[in-house]
Amino acid sequence: MNDNAVLQLRLNSSKPIRVLIADPEEELQPVYREPLAQAGFDVATVGSGLACVARLRERVPDVLVIEPHLPWGGGDGVLAMMGEDPQLAAIPVMVLTSHRESDALSRVAKFPVSSFHLKPLAPDRLAAKLRTLAAHPRQRFGLSEQTGPLESAIAKRTGGRVQNLRVETVDGRIVVHGRSDSHHVRQLALVAIREAFEASRFQSERIEVNIEVG
Repeated sequence: MNDNAVLQLRLNSSKPIRVLIADPEEELQPVYREPLAQAGFDVATVGSGLACVARLRERVPDVLVIEPHLPWGGGDGVLAMMGEDPQLAAIPVMVLTSHRESDALSRVAKFPVSSFHLKPLAPDRLAAKLRTLAAHPRQRFGLSEQTGPLESAIAKRTGGRVQNLRVETVDGRIVVHGRSDSHHVRQLALVAIREAFEASRFQSERIEVNIEVG
């Protein structure tokens, strides 16, 4: 069962939000670029890892949207390079991919990206999420950095009544495992997950909750 918590905020600024979209599917680039431009975003698109790195060094965006399966460098190569540059490391990163499970996605998940989303993502939803990320550029969390705090939050909210509680990352998503003696305890665990993600402004939509009742 999936349980998602998404916090959307509005960015009050007269300055256009600069967005760089790195996606090898050229036919999809205008699908996002044109609606975002109409919504007031300053949008640039590239189709490879090398082009993405060059563009990042040429003009720093407010948010980077990246497909892990980039040719010439890959999404993980781009993120590794960004991590070596303090200015680029502060850029919020959204992973937008067509692949639920892949080696490329697993490699990208090791880096501190801000959110993971599956295509297709409606342009209006994408715009809302980009505004949220641009409003909080320093609040960037890797999936692996969420597992410990999330496990603690669930244990506290449920009074430790989720047995064999374990939170792990699998192919770009967070998976919560455990067993409880009632549906009420499971609901408390879901509340804890929502609260934890809202507090951290972590926008992943890939949360799988496997808490058995019985």
